[in-house]
Amino acid sequence: WALMLRTLLPALTIALLAAFVHRCCLRMADPFGDVAGLPIDEARAALFTGGPNGSAFPAALVGVFESNRRLRGATLLFTEEVVGSECVGVAPNGDLLMLDRNGFVFRATPQQRKGGALAYELSKERHYVGPGRPLGFHVAGEWLYVCCSLKGLLRLHLGSGAIELLSGATGSPPSPLAYANDLDLDTSGAVYFSSSSDHPVALHPLAGFYDTMRGYLLTSLHGGTTGRLLRYDPASRRTAVLLEGIFRDTA
Repeated sequence: WALMLRTLLPALTIALLAAFVHRCCLRMADPFGDVAGLPIDEARAALFTGGPNGSAFPAALVGVFESNRRLRGATLLFTEEVVGSECVGVAPNGDLLMLDRNGFVFRATPQQRKGGALAYELSKERHYVGPGRPLGFHVAGEWLYVCCSLKGLLRLHLGSGAIELLSGATGSPPSPLAYANDLDLDTSGAVYFSSSSDHPVALHPLAGFYDTMRGYLLTSLHGGTTGRLLRYDPASRRTAVLLEGIFRDTA
């Protein structure tokens, strides 16, 4: 019996562990709650990278995508001061604008150094667009347009620091913009922006910032197609949905 028990014990342990893991996987973490992962139909699966109708994997890096070493000559700026800026904006006077993961706006002014070298100095004055996690942003004149994963589409006046919420929901009945991600403007001033998911980004319980990586992973595992492409019209101040049913649009 002792020999049989030693033989069967590893197999029983694995079976019990598998049953426990399977039970846990039937329930998604918050904010998805009891909604299990959605099935992916064959037509959609065929569009994935490496699929019959998807892009090639690995991708063919040719032309402008060909591997090069240009970035090896780049200089890292503000690695300790600015954490989590999704991109860099350039103000009309040449200043650099960055938003960290906590919602603070950093401005860096170009400084001419000896020998003609160009450096940047961070300003001590900072605006704040939080709470929330700012993602994509764009400078247009004296305004900084921001996609905030908590509030939606907003803009900040770079001079006064005034904040205006342009769009926090859309549709009828209104559907909150839970994961506004990236944006661009056209020559008329209209803002085109994306919303990656209809599930909100949760606050990190330890680090104290809104954790978009957690939201990204949960949305990907869930398999839902709730991403949208939207257009904000400054004349009517209305937001229209141009495209929906997108799987995890990130730009």
